[in-house]
Amino acid sequence: MTEASFKARVVENFSRSTSTYDCHADEQRVGAATLAACVAECAGNLVEGPVLEIGCGTGFLSASLAELFPERRLELTDLAPAMVAHCRQKMAAEAAHPDIRYRVLDGEQLASEGRYALICASFVVHWFADLRAGLQQLLAALKPGGQLLCSYPGAGSYAEWHRQCVLQGIPCSANALPDLASVACVFADESVAVRQWEQVIALRFPTAHAFLRHFKSTGAHTSARLSTLGPAQLRQLLCGWDRDCPNGVEITCAIHYLSVKKAGGCGD
Repeated sequence: MTEASFKARVVENFSRSTSTYDCHADEQRVGAATLAACVAECAGNLVEGPVLEIGCGTGFLSASLAELFPERRLELTDLAPAMVAHCRQKMAAEAAHPDIRYRVLDGEQLASEGRYALICASFVVHWFADLRAGLQQLLAALKPGGQLLCSYPGAGSYAEWHRQCVLQGIPCSANALPDLASVACVFADESVAVRQWEQVIALRFPTAHAFLRHFKSTGAHTSARLSTLGPAQLRQLLCGWDRDCPNGVEITCAIHYLSVKKAGGCGD
């Protein structure tokens, strides 16, 4: 599968989920809320300049950014045009802000240098085809003293899904997710201050099928694997999983957070 075809599928699936996303995006909502708290902590000491959100989705984090930065330009972006349109509609109804720009943007291809005071990306960077290059692009787009804040599902997430696939002898269609060490290595030679941490949350579903439906309802079900499960394999996985968990399925998500402050601002 080429990078272009994979990203086209990602856009298609997220675009289809705009009406169901808010009701099912539990992990994304937690990640956005924690990032909003981090933004609030650094807002008073932020260098001058606009604020960029990569992957605004339906606006979980966007509303907080509008409230925290009423006098800064906000650029709210997403790779999926339907998500951008949905976010614009929601923000128009819920948040009054004089200077918001909406646009369709692949955050991995951000062609800006030294422009932004703050870049936020909630549940986005794990979709990057080249995580190192994408994060370095975001860093380059920051002004001296600017800050990058990210949340994403990290390595170790959905371990129960992987375990059931092993037990059933079925390939797991879950995508590989970044680990803390690999992300830290991206910034090893940069003049930055890096902070990382993890928040593990538990989600409960009545059945295994309800869990997979949860994934599809947020648009996050696009698999980068070359092969997908056939109907018989899927039935085997669901039946075996429900048999092992007759009282419902619990899934854990390890949400990873990344804070990167670029050198060069006042006091550095």
